[in-house]
Amino acid sequence: MEWILLFFFLPFVLTMMFFNWLEEKLFNFRDREKLGEGERLLHESKFVEAQAFFTEKLKYFPKSSKAYFHRSKANYMLKNYFSALYDIEQSISFDNTVGEAYVIKGKVLYQLKEYDKAFLEFDKADWYFRSENPETLRWRGMARYCIGQIENAINDFNRAVDLGDEDASYILRTKFEYLKKKY
Repeated sequence: MEWILLFFFLPFVLTMMFFNWLEEKLFNFRDREKLGEGERLLHESKFVEAQAFFTEKLKYFPKSSKAYFHRSKANYMLKNYFSALYDIEQSISFDNTVGEAYVIKGKVLYQLKEYDKAFLEFDKADWYFRSENPETLRWRGMARYCIGQIENAINDFNRAVDLGDEDASYILRTKFEYLKKKY
């Protein structure tokens, strides 16, 4: 009896899995085709227009991780930190393999003065970038400095400098005065 039930149920399940996979691939293809204008607006520092653009796109593609990601960047630049946090969490929930998303989330948490959570996000980003992204290392060092891990922060800054990050070099030269004044 179970075999008969399995015989009829298994093709149904496999068909549903195939169509879900196909729908996801089509959404990703359409997203790439239609988000270029918003990315251009972000690149030109037209953050209000970019935010409106991605909000409009999310009406049609509510599961687009790229649209949420880019809207979070626009919100971050507009200092709408809670909106940026919501958007980046939505983006990560749809696609958690983008290291840059963890960097944005860490920056937002850093601006909200949640340094321990920001450190964890920068650490995730560093794992995705395999310690090859100087910006991630610098921001993780800044978060480590704020939670009292001075020696580890210095190591992160030195690794960022080795990768060519001039901002990390400046922070080290000024003995963290830049961090005390700015943040």
